Amino acid sequence: MHRREENPIISSQSTLAALRSLSAFLPRLQQPGFDFGHWVPSTQRKDGVWTMPYYELSADGLALVRAMPVQTGFDWPAWMQTAGARAYFEDHARVAEATAHDLMKLTTSLVRGDRFNEGALASAFESGLLLAIARRAAALTETGHGS
Repeated sequence: MHRREENPIISSQSTLAALRSLSAFLPRLQQPGFDFGHWVPSTQRKDGVWTMPYYELSADGLALVRAMPVQTGFDWPAWMQTAGARAYFEDHARVAEATAHDLMKLTTSLVRGDRFNEGALASAFESGLLLAIARRAAALTETGHGS
C-alpha cells in the first residue's frame, strides 16, 4: 500500500528548489526524439584489450541527471527492496501519487543505482519512468503539495 506523508506540503525550500530544477526538464522530455544518450559498444584496443560497453549520456541527458535530487544518508538499497519502491518501477502511473519525500527517494535510488548497474538510468528513460518523475515534480511544485 502506498504510504502518504502526514503533512503533504513540501516543507523544505531545498526540496522545492530541487523538484523545480527537475520539473524544468518536462517540456524537453515530452518532445519526440529527446536524446538521453546511447550505448557505446565494446571495442578492442590496439593492444588487444577489450573495453566494456557503456551508456554515454547526451548533454541533455547529463543535465537531466544532474538536476535529479539526491539525498545523502539514505539507505537506498534497502528502500529499493520495499513494496512501495517496487510499485513505482512496476507501474509508472503510481509515480503520479508519490509524495515529495518518495520522489526524492526514487531519484536518489536511480542515480545511485546506475553506478552499480550500467544503463539503469537509460532503462528508466526508455520505459517512461523519468518522464513520470518529471511530471510529478512539476505537479508538486505547481501546488506546493505532496498529494
